[in-house]
Amino acid sequence: MTRFFNPEAYVARLEEVAKANRWAIKYLSRCAAGTRPWLQRAAILGPVAPSLYLSAGIHGDEISGPMALLKMLRDRDFFVDFNVTIFPILNPDGLAQNLRVNAASIDLNRDYRNTKSDEILSHIEALKTLGKFDAAMMLHEDFEGIGAYLYELNDRLEPDLGQKIITAMGRHVPIDTRPEIEDVPARNGVISRKELLAKHGKIEDRPEWPEALYLSVHHTQVSYTTETPKPFPLEHRIEAQIAAVRTLMSALR
Repeated sequence: MTRFFNPEAYVARLEEVAKANRWAIKYLSRCAAGTRPWLQRAAILGPVAPSLYLSAGIHGDEISGPMALLKMLRDRDFFVDFNVTIFPILNPDGLAQNLRVNAASIDLNRDYRNTKSDEILSHIEALKTLGKFDAAMMLHEDFEGIGAYLYELNDRLEPDLGQKIITAMGRHVPIDTRPEIEDVPARNGVISRKELLAKHGKIEDRPEWPEALYLSVHHTQVSYTTETPKPFPLEHRIEAQIAAVRTLMSALR
């Protein structure tokens, strides 16, 4: 299979930018395709700052998230007034092969309960050393997407925040306005906790947990999973992801 994404080259660029902008760099367990750095930096401005969690690259056929995080990190001032934790490349083996799953054919974003993969075992061990976050956002893509949409688990911030985030994404890519997305009712591209509960029952009882659910149970009351439409140009999808993060940060401020 043609190499679609070079994890080692990505990590080298990421580490260079992170060191230049004074991020602390730590590492999860290594994969065959390379290392898995994660980053932390305390707010540079302000005595009291919101805490933000971001991640990407858990599905290897979704590259706009890792690329968007790298672009945000290149802007020294983007996170200047936040305490930030970033896991930018959770699945290097999948990214190296343009595959959703890892090298053992495990969907890592279904592996946060009854965990089988070394990748997520290592991620959970790192998460156990961290406290609570004011909000989390996981950057994803939909391989066959016709527009942007998102999953909203928001029990604390303004109730229309999901609509604000999807509107911001819609300035760069179309919004998926179908009344049902992934078999769940949606409103203008937003799938809410209420609709997920109505469709699947209590989400904490699901046998397979995605990252967002694990974080919702253990680390935060506010979690968003963005989905950009992969058939659209990469640069537009990157900008849509950045717009989503920026809008969430504005609400936290």
